[in-house]
Amino acid sequence: MKSSTDNSPQPAGASVRSTPWRRWIVAGGVVVAIFVVAGLIGSVVRAHKETQLAPPAGAIGTPALAVPEYGHAAVTLTVYEDLRDPATLAFENTYGATLRQLVASGVANVYYHETDGVDASQGGDGSLQAGNALGCALDAKKFADYRAVLLNHQPAESDDAFASTSELITLAKKIKGLDTDVFRACVDNGDHKVWVQDSTKAFTALKLGAAPVMVMQSAADAGAGNANATTVVSATQSLTPQQLRDRVLAAAVSATPSSGDLPSIAVTNGATPTPTASLTPSTSVSASPKLKAAKDKKPTASVTPSASVTP
Repeated sequence: MKSSTDNSPQPAGASVRSTPWRRWIVAGGVVVAIFVVAGLIGSVVRAHKETQLAPPAGAIGTPALAVPEYGHAAVTLTVYEDLRDPATLAFENTYGATLRQLVASGVANVYYHETDGVDASQGGDGSLQAGNALGCALDAKKFADYRAVLLNHQPAESDDAFASTSELITLAKKIKGLDTDVFRACVDNGDHKVWVQDSTKAFTALKLGAAPVMVMQSAADAGAGNANATTVVSATQSLTPQQLRDRVLAAAVSATPSSGDLPSIAVTNGATPTPTASLTPSTSVSASPKLKAAKDKKPTASVTPSASVTP
């Protein structure tokens, strides 16, 4: 009978046969540990990406929530819009041509902010997805073109068609040079969703009502937020296109320095400076009826914008 302390030799090859199993067990444990760590890192990266602001190229402001179309003018008009909202389509039909004219003539800057309020009221995420896709178009310098296409193909408010990324990519095919692998990946991955969500939060904090809303302020104050902004179009007030032009022109003249505001420059040739007459156009602005949403009316905006989008 062998004792428990029997040290008799083991059969030849026994230790050799058991060694590979131990190695496989150790190696398997290492592999599992690596996958666990990789999974944790991946989840952290994904969580960070979902909460990180990723503004499109060319967006401006602090934070970069605005899309500029401007001519370095003295007056800035800021538009808060929702591409799923029929009221935004009605706004474009009413004021789009006037805004492009003001930008092209160098009288006004126009900043666009994308919001997703209709998603909250109607359900779905068409506003968010469309705003994200428009940010992707901004990356490709096709913001105005793609915005016009989206509005021209806007579904009914209760129809969440814009929630389909494949639909948004299909619409991009209507614009030369937009349907690229980079654009598709941006749309599918939701690269600018947080940008739209942050813009919505900032708009909600202003307590201006439902989009679309347009506010006016001097260009010097535009970068500092909307503390000094005046609401000119909202759900409860509106202007005719001519009244809007008059308001902007009057504000531009007021923001333009007069000769008395400029530094004094010595005259060395004996000539006496002659002051120029100030421009003070008379404007009469009255409230027009509330802007109504035109669900079945297509925007009259030209697909090709007259102003470029620059950072």
